[in-house]
Amino acid sequence: MKTWLTLTTIFLTCSISLFAQNRDSSNAVLQRAITAKNERRIQLALNLFEQAIKYDTSNVEALKAMGQYGIESRNYRQAVDAYTRWNRLEPNNEETFQQLATLYFNLGRHQDALSFTEKWEKLHKDKPMHYIAGMCNYYLENYPQAINRLMYAMETDTSNAVLYYTIGRSYLEMERYKQAIPYYQKAANADQKNARYVFEMAMVYYSIPDDKNAIATFQLAAERGWQKNADYYESLAYCYMNIGDFAKAAENLQLSLEKRPHSLTVRYALAESFYKGGKYKDAIDNWDMVLQNDNKNARALYMIGMSYQKMGQKDKGMMLCDKAIELDPSLNSLKQKKMDMGM
Repeated sequence: MKTWLTLTTIFLTCSISLFAQNRDSSNAVLQRAITAKNERRIQLALNLFEQAIKYDTSNVEALKAMGQYGIESRNYRQAVDAYTRWNRLEPNNEETFQQLATLYFNLGRHQDALSFTEKWEKLHKDKPMHYIAGMCNYYLENYPQAINRLMYAMETDTSNAVLYYTIGRSYLEMERYKQAIPYYQKAANADQKNARYVFEMAMVYYSIPDDKNAIATFQLAAERGWQKNADYYESLAYCYMNIGDFAKAAENLQLSLEKRPHSLTVRYALAESFYKGGKYKDAIDNWDMVLQNDNKNARALYMIGMSYQKMGQKDKGMMLCDKAIELDPSLNSLKQKKMDMGM
């Protein structure tokens, strides 16, 4: 019995001594890490913080220092590792809740971020993390919750363009277009260098539909630097077509075709805009181009027939329309509809 007690005592004494040595070694390396940090030797500092923790995995001061420096140096993964280990040692430490919520959000781990915002808010109901919670809910496609939390965040953060944009985008995802518009406007006003906000707002106006405001907003997007690519001109053209300005529609569709010359969809739309604008020969030329690439496009053939009839060549036009109906019998209903309308 004495021998066992003696061995146990020796073991405990050695363990305590070893722990003390490890803690001393850990603290010594920690001081070297802090010195390297102050000298802005980033990688050396990070390596030394890691070494300090290897000597003593329960050294909270080392974990805290490594976490803070990980944030300062934007080494978020190392910061997460440090705060996670600290949280395991002290599961109720509220500083780890706040830091991990922010870090997980920055890393795109939105469900983990929400978990720590909830832990923080249980202790600090007077200091809710509305912005992070709202943004995380948005990325997790919980749009009503995102709007609710971001609305609260907006009460104290009145110049955050991303916040306004995310509320608008959440309404957009829910297809509540009219409610989205005011927040797109706030985002565009808060960040006048971000042309995307303006372009998306134009698309929302188009979806309402509110084509006049859509046209003005598309033009504003271009003024702010949005690239006038094929999609830009095509979207603008459809707005003009919807308000009956077929000349402007054709002009923008031609600009779109310059960027994307093989698009049959845009070519067909151009032909349609010429037809509706009374330029039947131009309409025929463009529907002919559609048929050259898609000889089974019965609708294009039918509209060529209609164009000939509009030009006074009724027999030729009716023959082409009948040929189109043979290819696609469903066009017969279109023929009847146009006859009823006197077209």
